[in-house]
Amino acid sequence: MQKASFVVIIQAAVLATSLWAVQGTEDNPKVWLKDIHFAGDLGVPLSELQEYTEYLIGHRMARAKILEVGPMAVTKALRHWGYLKAQVTPEIHSLKRSVNSKDAEVALELTIKAGKQYRVKDMTFVGLSAEFPQADLRQAFNMQRGDVADAEKISVGIGNLRARFQQKGKDVYVVPEMTFDDTASTVSLQFDVEK
Repeated sequence: MQKASFVVIIQAAVLATSLWAVQGTEDNPKVWLKDIHFAGDLGVPLSELQEYTEYLIGHRMARAKILEVGPMAVTKALRHWGYLKAQVTPEIHSLKRSVNSKDAEVALELTIKAGKQYRVKDMTFVGLSAEFPQADLRQAFNMQRGDVADAEKISVGIGNLRARFQQKGKDVYVVPEMTFDDTASTVSLQFDVEK
């Protein structure tokens, strides 16, 4: 008796998921993204934000996708400039329909709280890092103490660090850890190199 009721529950769940998926496409049709506006504490020049988001304008996307990729693009720009704790809140505004189009047109408004711009306090390495001098490991990163904590440079540095170990025949992964000092607007970076 329990097995039969378990099968019925699974079938009901599959049916509900199928219906939800079909309804989701009707409730979330694609719209034309015509413009992006920025508000709040931007932290970086407006032109930088526009550069990171211009590829989105003029494309048809589901509203949910716009609400996902818009903030991701802006967050990437802010982290490139050291705003590692920035917050981005999206909101879609409907525009009138184009005369020649049956598709809805929307504008995306991104409200930004850039927060503090962090600079590198120090960089340390643990784990298998003892196989290289600390100075060699730091060279994998194009950053010095006092530089803006650029998330893109950190990401590239992790890739460079892995490549150094791969040259020695070791496949490793690197786990970064960030410790923030909000008073000084600095971040200490620790990279744990593991097999």
